Amino acid sequence: MTMSLEIIGASRKLAGRVVLKDISLALQPGQFLVLAGESGSGKTTLLRMAAGLDRTDTGSITINGKLVDDSKNNFIAAEKRRLGMVFQEFALWPHLSCLENVALAVPPETADRNKAAMALLDRLGVAAFAQRRPALLSGGQQQRVGIARALAAKPYLLLLDEPLSSLDMETRDKLREELLETVRDAGISALLVSHDPEDCWHMADHVAVLEHGVIRQQGTPQELWRQPQSAYIARFTGAAGGISVPVTASPDGTILDIGGTAIVIPQHIATARARLFWREGGVCRAANGTGIPAQAMSVHFDAGRFRVRWQVPGVSRPLVSFEPEAVPTGAGHIILNSEKLFLFPETGDQRP
Repeated sequence: MTMSLEIIGASRKLAGRVVLKDISLALQPGQFLVLAGESGSGKTTLLRMAAGLDRTDTGSITINGKLVDDSKNNFIAAEKRRLGMVFQEFALWPHLSCLENVALAVPPETADRNKAAMALLDRLGVAAFAQRRPALLSGGQQQRVGIARALAAKPYLLLLDEPLSSLDMETRDKLREELLETVRDAGISALLVSHDPEDCWHMADHVAVLEHGVIRQQGTPQELWRQPQSAYIARFTGAAGGISVPVTASPDGTILDIGGTAIVIPQHIATARARLFWREGGVCRAANGTGIPAQAMSVHFDAGRFRVRWQVPGVSRPLVSFEPEAVPTGAGHIILNSEKLFLFPETGDQRP
C-alpha cells in the first residue's frame, strides 16, 4: 500500500537543541491522524518538515510514494508537494475576496476556476460570503474559507496546524464535524496538529503523541484510552490523579499502598514511588462501611454526577471519585478498582 505520508527515522535540531528524534510515522490513504502533544513537544516542527517548510537532519519523508526529503540531496519544495494547508491564524489574503482566495488555489488547468471555488465554498457553507473580504467574516467563517482553499488544490494530503484552537466552543464543535465530513468526501488523508483531546475523540482514526521530541505512543484513540504509555497521555485522555504513592515490586505486578491497604496493579514499576492515575470508577465510595478509611472533604455537582474529594491518611493529595448521588462530608470509606488504575514511575513518565 502506498502511504499518503511516510516518515522514517527523522530527526531535527534547532539552535543546537534536539527538537525531534528518530521519528517514524505512516499515514494511510483516507486516514485522519491527530498529532498531539504539549507546547514545545515538536508538533509544529514535524508538520513543517512534512510541508517542506523545514528540512530533516536525518531520515526521510515520502508523500504519496514520492520521496520529498532524504536529509541529503533530495528535497522537493513545498509548492511542488501537492499539499493543502490550514493554519490557526487563517492566513487568507486580506485584499482578495473569499472567492478569489479559493480560486487562486484551484489548479490552472481547471476549465472554470471560479465555479470550482464556488462549489467548495458552498460545500462548507460560506458561499454567501464569496464576494466579501476575509476581515468581514467571523473566525469560523474564515476558517471554512481556509479549508476550502486548502482543498481547492486537490491535494494528496491535508496538513492542519491547530486550525480550531482560536474558535469558540460551539463553532469548534460544528467545524470538527464539517471538516471531517469534507475530508472524507474528498477522499484524501489529513494530519492535524492539536493539543485538544476532543480532536482525538471526534476526528482521529489514529493518534500519535509527541513528548520531548519523540513519539511516545501511537494507535487508535481507544488504544490510547485503554493503555496510556505515559503520565501525559493518561492526563491527555482524561485520567484523574497524578498522586505520588509508595509501591513495591511483586511477581504479579506492583503493590500499591493506599491508606494501609495493599492493591496489586498488573504493571511492573522499578521505582519505590510512582504516580497514580485513574479513570472514572477507579475510585468509588464504599457504601457498606468497608474499604479504605477516608474523609470526604468536599462534594460538588459536576455534569450530572457529584465530584467528591477524599483525604486518605498518609496520602499527600486527595483522591477524587464521581458518585451518582451527593455524599455527606466527613468520615467514610472508599474502594479502588485496579482495572481502572494506572501507575507511572515517579522519576519518569513513560511506562516500562
